[in-house]
Amino acid sequence: MGTSGSYSGSGGKAGKDLRQELTDWLDQLPPNPPEEQPPDDSDPGQPPTQPPSPTQLPPEIVQNILPFLRPRATGGGGSDGPGGAGGIGGAGAGERGSSGGRSGGGPRRSAAVSAGSAGRAAAAAYAYQTGNVAELERLGLRYDELRTLGDPLEVTSRIVAAACGPNESTIEDMEQRYVAAELAEWVFEQGAEAVPTPEEIVRKTISLIIVETLESETGDLLRNGQRPAWATELAEGELRDAAEVLAQRATLSVDGVSEAEFAAAIENGIETLRQILGGAG
Repeated sequence: MGTSGSYSGSGGKAGKDLRQELTDWLDQLPPNPPEEQPPDDSDPGQPPTQPPSPTQLPPEIVQNILPFLRPRATGGGGSDGPGGAGGIGGAGAGERGSSGGRSGGGPRRSAAVSAGSAGRAAAAAYAYQTGNVAELERLGLRYDELRTLGDPLEVTSRIVAAACGPNESTIEDMEQRYVAAELAEWVFEQGAEAVPTPEEIVRKTISLIIVETLESETGDLLRNGQRPAWATELAEGELRDAAEVLAQRATLSVDGVSEAEFAAAIENGIETLRQILGGAG
């Protein structure tokens, strides 16, 4: 899960508030893993009580990641959103090159750019599982060649390369590659007999974008060695589960299975969450 390296999170109020809220939650975890909590023996005459259930992550912590995903630019004629040129040079590719790095206190993420690369990965994975040769070719992939590979990991690698283009080694680029890889793997894991619907793919993609952004912004905090491994695992699981729940709240309209249609649905889903939660960001 997530990026690695020395990045310790974005500056500014949003970044500080996110990490402080997660720190407060971590600090109130029990001293031992939930399944190892000692029984309540305050009354020896009574049978031991069940250990307390794991502390659930407050949903606000995950919701607060939305300000890190900039909404589509308004005004002007730029190609900030999905639906631009197809293939590797597709939606937001120019912006991705200019938004990398940590200028301004952290990565300059864009919901449109994230949706663009994720939309290409979604379209490629769906096309491969459903045998849509034409859509794969539009993405620069050949169905017969992928089938010959006989290795889902190698197929995933090809899809990531097609979806994300050359490796730019920025925080945003790493996040987009993780999303593309996890999404393709998830689609393949469902099997050819149970291909997820386009709406299921879009919701999964939104949750992965949220998770990977959270991981970049909080990974250093979770793995700074100040807490036991079980607490880190619990936190990561809670973050992922909460992202899945949040993605289910998005209002979606998936009009097709092309890269542009997937990307538009992903971006619009993120924007509906922004509106539902009071216009965060």
